[in-house]
Amino acid sequence: VITHGNPVRRLIAYGLVPGKNIVQVGLRGPTSTDVPTLEEARKAGIHYHTTAEIERRGWEAVMEDALKEVSEGIEYLFISFDVDVVDPSFIPGTSTPEPGGLYMREVFPMMRRLCAENNVVGIEIVELRPDSDPGYISIQNAKAVLRQCLNGLAMRKKGLTEPGYLSPLMLDDGN
Repeated sequence: VITHGNPVRRLIAYGLVPGKNIVQVGLRGPTSTDVPTLEEARKAGIHYHTTAEIERRGWEAVMEDALKEVSEGIEYLFISFDVDVVDPSFIPGTSTPEPGGLYMREVFPMMRRLCAENNVVGIEIVELRPDSDPGYISIQNAKAVLRQCLNGLAMRKKGLTEPGYLSPLMLDDGN
């Protein structure tokens, strides 16, 4: 059955992308963290990081591992950002809202660094359903994710690829 829930499985099954070149972060919920699904991902060589791992190890450690895995042995990076990785309090307009997702404060540095530290050839934002969010917050936050990607691309173009770089003016008011 072809559904919105199995594009990664199809990429691997059709031989389009090797599992070792896929990194997933923020998996949670009954269908993405059940034992058979995780065993299948492990067998395919997929790098995955669940929210349970994030809770146990902390966001910074998991983000560093994922960023390292993303850059191993690749020339180009395509980012598919599935909005249901974010907690639905920030992006309620998604096909499969599941409590306990990433906060926007966690998503922003990850997306900025992915784009600053890698040769990004494309970015997509998927599973966004604005019709499910009369408050318009889903679109605002999806737009902010894309803006962080653009910031990262601009940083790369200017040579600012130091991990986690932020302008000194953003970190201290000088007083």
